[in-house]
Amino acid sequence: MFRTVLVLPALAVLVAGCDADCADAARLNGTWALWHQVLNVGTGGTAQVDEDYPSYQMFINGWSKWKVKASASSGAFNVDITDVSEYQGDYNDDAPSTESFAGNLTVDEKNCNAFLLHMEGDFSTTSGTTHAFVYDADAIYMGDHMAGSFTYDDSYTGTDADGNSMSGGLTGASGELNATLQLDGFDTGFAED
Repeated sequence: MFRTVLVLPALAVLVAGCDADCADAARLNGTWALWHQVLNVGTGGTAQVDEDYPSYQMFINGWSKWKVKASASSGAFNVDITDVSEYQGDYNDDAPSTESFAGNLTVDEKNCNAFLLHMEGDFSTTSGTTHAFVYDADAIYMGDHMAGSFTYDDSYTGTDADGNSMSGGLTGASGELNATLQLDGFDTGFAED
């Protein structure tokens, strides 16, 4: 059921054993800088997909900031996502989009540092599109880093720059993710709260 994605060269060595506090999902809590890279855009949905979609206006492509709260007893996972990539590199913009989502966290029975995250909801960008998405990640926890893969489905509606209605989506997008816990002195290009 779980697949291990070797994103970092030394990943296999790092996850060979379980941490003493492995059962405590609170170790995932904190502010993380996530880098998502779409490697396969999948197939278009009900309308033709733009050539540059998935764009940097969604958290699955580029940098995003995740404030995580996980619960070991219930498998619940809550996250506030600030999509700093929405401005394509201008990480200090005054009004990036931040939205809150609930998800499910499932820990692998054989390796407690491996987990699956399932999350779905509606993400509204500041450019006027709303994305109904389903996101699944298969990741490895390595202390102040995480790495893995993700899949993503999306159906969006909105208006273009001329005020015309537009819609579209994709099915089966996938890629890699890397995350770093935000500690004093670490700078990804966006300000820490």
